[in-house]
Amino acid sequence: MSTLYKFIASPDALKFLLNGIVKFTPISELNDPSELVPSMDREAVLDSLNRLRADGYSDNDMAHLRQHGHLFQILAPKHQAIDVPATKADATRLIRSPFYDSISTLEHRLIATAKEMSSKVGLFCLSERFDSLPMWAHYAANAAGLAVEFKDLEQVFRGDETGVLRQPTAINYQRESYGVTFDPQSHRSLFFAKFQDWSYEQEVRVVLPLSECEEHEFSGKALYTYQIPKLCVARLIFGWNMSKESKLAIQKLVEDNNPSVVISHARFSRGAVNLVPMLEAAA
Repeated sequence: MSTLYKFIASPDALKFLLNGIVKFTPISELNDPSELVPSMDREAVLDSLNRLRADGYSDNDMAHLRQHGHLFQILAPKHQAIDVPATKADATRLIRSPFYDSISTLEHRLIATAKEMSSKVGLFCLSERFDSLPMWAHYAANAAGLAVEFKDLEQVFRGDETGVLRQPTAINYQRESYGVTFDPQSHRSLFFAKFQDWSYEQEVRVVLPLSECEEHEFSGKALYTYQIPKLCVARLIFGWNMSKESKLAIQKLVEDNNPSVVISHARFSRGAVNLVPMLEAAA
């Protein structure tokens, strides 16, 4: 996962990217409508509750429960009714208590918590592939745009005790989504689960609290950015339909802002996207 790609339709924001300024997008502004509203499947919730009540918490469950607790403290402290139990026995005793018998009440709590968490974060979305034809079509203006290659982001975003925030994480693509349940790992679905139809993106995303970003106003909306080292921007890949004028303008931007960045060209031939060196592309 050391090399990741960001597809861009217009070079307007390229000067910022070349200087290591990246945008974190609130979940409410994503292009996947299924990510806007946290979901909850009552049958899945009951199954997870019954499983924990019958089998008790395992060591793995407790590790994820502690991560969940840290995530609560950062993103939704007012929704954390009780502290994370210290032991497996304490956690099992708690989940078997009458407090968890009212599913309708718990459903309200779970959804409210999920909405609160999702409203507090921004996403930096990338792809593991530069050669995805749908990505060039959908996100790079039918290959008139470009892809930015990033390297070593895992050295910048090293993760934390939540197991969710501040680390590049690959998306889990699913045919069905069960949303938030009592499974201690299910909170990850808020941030790292998408339907199978989106699998062509091969997405990796970094989730960051918006409070850690710099906030700007742009066209009447809040824009959130975060500074990473310029050296993380390794390469620009020009689309095969990019105009000559755009290429010359971008080359000048690179010279002025981050001359260590390599420029390559994408070529579409025989149904595949390949990279060609700049001199070969100009021939």
